[in-house]
Amino acid sequence: MKLKKFYLLMLPMILSLGLVACSDDDDDVIDPGIPPTGSIVVDDEVMVENGTITINSVSMSNPGWVVLHRDNNGSPMVPEIISVPERVESGPTQNVTIELADGEEVTDGETLWVMLHTDGGILGTYEFETVNDVDAPITDAQGNVVAESFMVSVEGEAVSSFTANDQDLVNGVVYVESITMEQDGYVVIHASNEAGDGPMVPEIISEPVYLEAGTYSNVGVPLTDEANVEAGDTLWIMLHEDTGEEGVYEFDGENGLDLPIMDGDNVVVSPITINNVTTADMSGSITVSDQALVDNTITIDNIQLDMDGWVVVHASNEAGDGPMVPEIISEPVYLEEMDNNDVVITFNEDANLAAGDTVWVMLHDDTGVEGVYEFDGMNGLDMPITDDDGVVVVPVTLQ
Repeated sequence: MKLKKFYLLMLPMILSLGLVACSDDDDDVIDPGIPPTGSIVVDDEVMVENGTITINSVSMSNPGWVVLHRDNNGSPMVPEIISVPERVESGPTQNVTIELADGEEVTDGETLWVMLHTDGGILGTYEFETVNDVDAPITDAQGNVVAESFMVSVEGEAVSSFTANDQDLVNGVVYVESITMEQDGYVVIHASNEAGDGPMVPEIISEPVYLEAGTYSNVGVPLTDEANVEAGDTLWIMLHEDTGEEGVYEFDGENGLDLPIMDGDNVVVSPITINNVTTADMSGSITVSDQALVDNTITIDNIQLDMDGWVVVHASNEAGDGPMVPEIISEPVYLEEMDNNDVVITFNEDANLAAGDTVWVMLHDDTGVEGVYEFDGMNGLDMPITDDDGVVVVPVTLQ
């Protein structure tokens, strides 16, 4: 932290500083008396936060103004200021926050000057740029303008990011270790281009996983059936924004919708290598009896899962011979890979169930956002679990 005072040759009026006010109201006139003095303490580097800059402290012998000027080859550019004038009372003032004026932007590493000005003329109105010799810069005993230069540090806009590692492809799902989305958008997977040095766009080989702004871990991105990925292949994980229709992935490389998210001039994308392509048991079983509703719930005796997933309840379809999908009429219950006993399922308040109704208890896997039920029948996420006989689903008649 250091003080830098300089002599401003381009402002001869400062040397003959006149502080007689121009107001018609005697109460608004400042007696020139002793010339006002002041001092500034500011760090060499100051962060711009939400369009404001905070100066460590200023001290004024009289009420006055604190303003910001741009740099002009080692001196402040005057009379123009780039801030909203901040009025301070006499005496020391700590942590003076100065707001940049509308339309004024500063760049990282730019030099600015903080300067003290008197408050003459109409009190409470900054007039230095419009009225000669009014609200002029304060000078010290040697006639030097009291000002300090500092470098601006502009905090970069937060950018969405992710972390993913080389991995085995198990059951066609790629897992992204962590994702931070600064905006609503998608994580998708592209195949490598012919040169092998980047993604093939606009085509994707995965289901687009929609993510609201936030931080996620262990996001499972299912590949499409047409992906044809083999061991040793390089896949490209990419983040896309969500424009156009909300929640509908529309990127086609031409329509300008759902474009890749950028970090400066670079797309947020990273390659991973598939080590092996394997399958794992995804089956499960349900043991449940017909029963009466108790406090709008039913209890499943046992659910065995070979993977983390969901148990949900679907209503009967119109034919009464199977579940109505994708809608569910219960709260989804998340279950870990294990034997789960006495699983209580709560129905939605609008389920409108009665004795004699048949409902269908079904198991679903957990892909997409971990621990968030996302099955809608179209997005390829949290799909029904199947065994050799098909979907693992059991009817229950309410008594």
